[in-house]
Formats: sequence, structure tokens, C-alpha cells
Amino acid sequence: MVTKALVCCAQSFGYGPAAKLIHLARALGGRGLRLTFLGTGIAHELAARSSAFDAIIPAAAESRTSRAVIAAASGVLSVMDRDYAALALELSRPVYVADSLAWLREQFPPPFRGARRYWVQRFGAVSPPGAALPANAVEVGPIVPAVPPVEREGTTKLVVNLGGGDSPHGAATDDPSYVDFVVGGLAGSGLADCFRGQIVLLAGSRSVGYLRERYGGAGIAFGSVSSDEAQHSFRRAARVLAAPGLTTSLECFQLGVPTFFLPPQNYSQWRILQAFRRLGLAPASFHWEDLPAAGPAPEELPETERTPRIRQCIRRWAQEPAAGRLLQQSLEAGLAVAPAELASRQRAYFDGLGRNGTEQIVSELTELC
Repeated sequence: MVTKALVCCAQSFGYGPAAKLIHLARALGGRGLRLTFLGTGIAHELAARSSAFDAIIPAAAESRTSRAVIAAASGVLSVMDRDYAALALELSRPVYVADSLAWLREQFPPPFRGARRYWVQRFGAVSPPGAALPANAVEVGPIVPAVPPVEREGTTKLVVNLGGGDSPHGAATDDPSYVDFVVGGLAGSGLADCFRGQIVLLAGSRSVGYLRERYGGAGIAFGSVSSDEAQHSFRRAARVLAAPGLTTSLECFQLGVPTFFLPPQNYSQWRILQAFRRLGLAPASFHWEDLPAAGPAPEELPETERTPRIRQCIRRWAQEPAAGRLLQQSLEAGLAVAPAELASRQRAYFDGLGRNGTEQIVSELTELC
């Protein structure tokens, strides 16, 4: 079998894109492909902790290294990354894109439209708000490892997942408003009292370093782990409390772990939590839009203004006493929610998204390459 070189990259934004890329890379093993990860930031941090790649190269898309590696490759697999994908198209290399946020895009990025195949992960009954999907798009189910629900007996830990915490817009420690708001609110809540000594919080390494220094005496164990270790933590949790990123949510829904939600930390999470609340999948959750006079909804703003607007608003809202009270009330209200019934609803939603997207992507990508 001829070995072909496939470059793998993921948007360096929190936990989700890199976790999906690692799932895909692991499933591609043994199919005649040499997998090289290219990336920086939190995406590189998670990739370096996995054994899914034959080589891991920490290089920015604009570097000579990336240009040389992509030029010599048979193609590029991008999970929501635009920069390496654009470079590949410039170098006339085939691009294959997996995207879990197509449902909120009003315009599809040119590198995604230029891909040989564009796999779009379904998000319930939510459809893309703008034009129809591009001609190269194929809808798929959840891009997660296929695992059965887990036995819940004997689990006692509360696992809090902030995702990677870092993003292309800066690390959480560059503007700690969100992590301070969440961890400070959690530490002083009745939920923390209920799980005292049994709370594990997962985030990127820079965020964890900051949190250990600031909240080391709060009775919370802070950790920065691989995607496999994160899955193991979810599997062993009595409940998960997560920032509403789609990848973590679907991983936990599939496992049958009762999953509760923190307020959003970016625009996509803003929309995800809105949808989960409408679907009855996020009881006792606090959303920033619950605040009095929260201002115009970000989705009413031009697309380019939404991310910076969310960051500015969170910085301001996190200082408001009313927000702190609503967070603590939501954390404590979650204790009254029947966990088994919630987990059953969340698993039913997951099952309704269709067959495993990882399997479909890997099968098609193997043929295309």
C-alpha cells in the first residue's frame, strides 16, 4: 500500500476542533496515510498530548515550514481551520473540511467552499441561517468517538469543563473575566458544598496555571489533560458542568452523563445554549441574555462584530452583582433536576442526530485520498 501524506489542522479555539481532529486522525490510522499535525496554541497543546499523529509540527500557517509541509502533502484535512486550508488551496493541494458550526454561518469561508469535500455536522433542527449549503457539502452526524452509554453507579465527581480556554483572540489569562466569574461563583455555591473535595476542573494549561495560583484553596482540582483523559473524566463523572461548546456537549450526551451548562464564553456558545434551552436540554442554566437590559442580541449585529462584542460584554457583565447571583442560583437549581431523566433526554437528542459522523468522514476521506 502506498503511503500518502495528509496534513491535519484544527482551528485553535478551545477544546472542540482539536478534539474532533484527534478523533478523526485516530480512526484514519492504518489506512495508508501518514498524518502530520500542523498548528499552534491550544490545538497544538491537545494534539501533542495524543498519539494520533505520525508527526506534530508547531508552525503557524504563514511560516515557511507550513508552506513546505503542505506543498509536499497529498492533501489537508481541516477541522474548521481557515488559514492552513487557504494555504493548501494556494498551493493547489486538495482540502477536506469538517465543520460543526455551519448552522450558524451566514457566509461560508472561501477555503471551505473551495474544499474537495465539506462535511457539515448536524445540529438538531437548526439549519444554516444564510444561503443553502455549498455544493461540496455533505451533512453528517456527530463527529465523536462511537461509545455506548456508561454505568452511572458509584460515580461521585463533578467535572467542570471550560474547554481549552485559549483562542485565536487570546488566552483566558489575557482577560480572565470569564474564568474568574465562573470559578469564583462555583466556589461559593451550594453545588460546591454538595461536591466538596470531589470537583475536577479541566481547561487549557495556561488557564489552569492561572486558576491554581488564584484559587488553589477553593477545594477544586484543576487539570489540563488530553482529549482521551477528558473523555475518561466525563465517563466517570456523576455530572458534568460545562461551557456550552458543542463537542463536549455531544460527547457527554452520548455517554449518558447528566450535563449542565455554564454561561457562554463566545458567540457560538451563545447560540448553542439558546438552542439547548429551547430543546429542554439545559435546565437551570444561566445565559447572559437573562440579565436585565443585556443589550441587543449578538445575532442582530453584523457577523464580523459578534465575537468582539461578546468579549466586551462578558467583561462588563462578569462584574455585575446580578450576574453573580443568577449564576449561583442556576448552579444550585441544578441540584433539584433529576439527573437520570436529564441524561435520558440528552442521549435521545444525540441519537436523533444520525449515525456517527466520524465513521462516515473517515470512509469517504479514505476513498477521496
